[in-house]
Amino acid sequence: MRATDPFWERQEVVERFAARPPDDRMVALLSGLPRTTRVLDLGCAAGRNTEWLARQGFDVYACDAAEAMVEYTRGRLRPHLGEAEARRRVVRCYMDDLAVFPTGSFDFVVALGIYQQAQTLQEWHRAVGETARVLRTDGRLLVQHFALGSQPWPEPLREVEPFLFEGSPPDGVVRRFVLLDEATLDAWMARHGLVPEVPTRTTTRATEEGGFWRNLHALYRKKS
Repeated sequence: MRATDPFWERQEVVERFAARPPDDRMVALLSGLPRTTRVLDLGCAAGRNTEWLARQGFDVYACDAAEAMVEYTRGRLRPHLGEAEARRRVVRCYMDDLAVFPTGSFDFVVALGIYQQAQTLQEWHRAVGETARVLRTDGRLLVQHFALGSQPWPEPLREVEPFLFEGSPPDGVVRRFVLLDEATLDAWMARHGLVPEVPTRTTTRATEEGGFWRNLHALYRKKS
């Protein structure tokens, strides 16, 4: 297993993500679906969405690259599914290598704030390709992705190559992100057979450091 970004293993980062409520869009979209729907929470972090899915009775699986996030999510699922099922359903893996999951095995994939973490554009496309592989035909993909024009910290983000940026938060650890606009996100998803089900839109969220993230919100369906 290749190394992960140490940022995601920090206890304070795990706890910060654990405190977040389930995603509103996910809740609205899935609340009306049959509980037999098989859902993958891709990049589950500390399990805010995974636990909601388990509590609602969905056939849920989750994965994350950070061991600390995986263990925390398993702990949240134990009261609902038991120890054995929590360990079976929440696994450590990378978004660009989902070999643990069979082709066409999910009806719905939740991918919120995950693809933007790719360190190269090649990794980004591998990750989306793997998502498309594990989705069944007509399966849906819910996406949140950082957008071009984001300025989260006082020091401006630096463009490494088109759509790939680096920045230094106050802790001084350089972070790298893929930043896209609505048209590019839709076009790149289409390369992998994923077409918009609703128009992709952009919102802005302030950061604690006085900056802001622009976020793309999208819903795709895997075409036949």
